[in-house]
Amino acid sequence: MNEKIKNHVHNILVPYQAVENVQDLEEELSQNLQEKFTDYKKDGHNEEQAYYMTINSIGDITELIQSMNVETKELKQTVPMDFSKTELTKSDFRSVSVYKGKFNASNLNESDFSYADLTDSMFKSSNLTKAIFHHVNLTGVQFKWANFKQASFKGCIYDNTYFKQCNLTDIVFDEETFNGTIFEGTSLKKASFRHATLLNVQFRGSDLKKSDFEGAKMDKLTYNFLKSAKIDLSKVTVI
Repeated sequence: MNEKIKNHVHNILVPYQAVENVQDLEEELSQNLQEKFTDYKKDGHNEEQAYYMTINSIGDITELIQSMNVETKELKQTVPMDFSKTELTKSDFRSVSVYKGKFNASNLNESDFSYADLTDSMFKSSNLTKAIFHHVNLTGVQFKWANFKQASFKGCIYDNTYFKQCNLTDIVFDEETFNGTIFEGTSLKKASFRHATLLNVQFRGSDLKKSDFEGAKMDKLTYNFLKSAKIDLSKVTVI
């Protein structure tokens, strides 16, 4: 479990690799969380309960970094960047910080957002075909009427991320962690959530035909949303 906590801390800090002293922060945070986990176990919680209580205690990572007076090499934009209605095919957005950015009606075909921080940004009617989202901070990001055909997701932060009427058909979300994420009127046909963790996730009127949740872990609220969609939940774990 110690290794699992370390891996979780590493994943949430990946978008901040440009931050000075982030490795020291990662080590200290991992140690503090391990102590919390031990305390929760002593209080009578089982390992799964203790683990999720531990990771949910982290809070806002940006505020944590600021509170420790860690300076970034590249500060978040104080004025939101607007990339709307722009031809951005194969653009390189790797490791950038775009706070409350706008990418509305933009062509982002094959663009790479790996290790970017897109907190509270908006993608409305955007073409994200074959876009790469690896280790991206998608906290509070809103995707509306976006096309994700053949897009790739891996190791992202989906805290309060909102997908409305998007095309996520065949998308692979294996082993991802979703917290407060909303999928509304979205096509998730044949999407894969194998071994993913889903907490307070809503699937409002979304198409989940042939979606795969084998090995996934989820809370009761998420489970009830999926149960109403009449998909196979025989191999999921309710936590």
